[in-house]
Amino acid sequence: MPDFLGYAAIQSLNALSFSALLLLNGLGLSVVLSLMNFVNLTHGSFYLLGSYVAIFWLGSGAPWWLALPAAFVAAALAGALLERFPFRRFYARPHLMQVLLTYGLSLIFADLMRWGFGAQILLPDLPPALQGVVFIADMPFPMFRLFLIAAGVVLGLLLWLLLDRTIWGAVLRAAVTDRGIVETLGIDTRRVFTVVLVLSAGLGGLSGALGAGMLAAYPGLDEEVLLLALVTVVVGGLGSFGGTVAGALVVGFALTFSKVWFPEFANLAAFAALALLLVCRPSGLVAPSMRRI
Repeated sequence: MPDFLGYAAIQSLNALSFSALLLLNGLGLSVVLSLMNFVNLTHGSFYLLGSYVAIFWLGSGAPWWLALPAAFVAAALAGALLERFPFRRFYARPHLMQVLLTYGLSLIFADLMRWGFGAQILLPDLPPALQGVVFIADMPFPMFRLFLIAAGVVLGLLLWLLLDRTIWGAVLRAAVTDRGIVETLGIDTRRVFTVVLVLSAGLGGLSGALGAGMLAAYPGLDEEVLLLALVTVVVGGLGSFGGTVAGALVVGFALTFSKVWFPEFANLAAFAALALLLVCRPSGLVAPSMRRI
């Protein structure tokens, strides 16, 4: 029994670390989908770019703690360039046109990153502080995954405070509700939405930097994490910070334990369970009446 409890605790921590990664990546996508009503399928490219930047940064011998800000800035700059052109011209257009544009750009980004960073699987050189294991119930658990859980909690809390407890967050919510009224107050809503997309891209890059130590980096990972982010946001419910948190936990635990219980049919079991959940709750885990952007 003690061995079983220890094994269950380790797998639960694995699920929590994966959920923390899904939370950061999903929040970046949810902010743009919910607040700007813009379908950005290049979000996975920002994630992969952040992973590559962090891996090469850690391999360069530069201070390791600057790898995360470097990944955030690199992805944010890419998001700023795309927002200026062509995203800005597509905000008011139908979702299908947004999907075609952003998916096409994601394919271009994939080829550019394959050309620039290579096609092999890359792993980061983790700093000594994040190497090694800790023993939980006499079973080893990687130190880096504990750091990932802590980083997910701290960064998620900071983002919630920014969007829900600051004047800027209030202006953003007001701009979404009635853009015309906000502009009559002298506030440039176009600049506000630019900051939102840049923040979303930066979060994607930051999650990629954190996820490199768990998932590595390789061509095609951008599409995989984009799918996971979309599932996280949809399961949790659009327009809800709490919904994204709940979605990340549900998806993270479902995928982790399905690989433990049904290793040969892990994805089938996990996504079938998530599909059944959506059948029962089409609007997501958090009902529309409970949402607060």
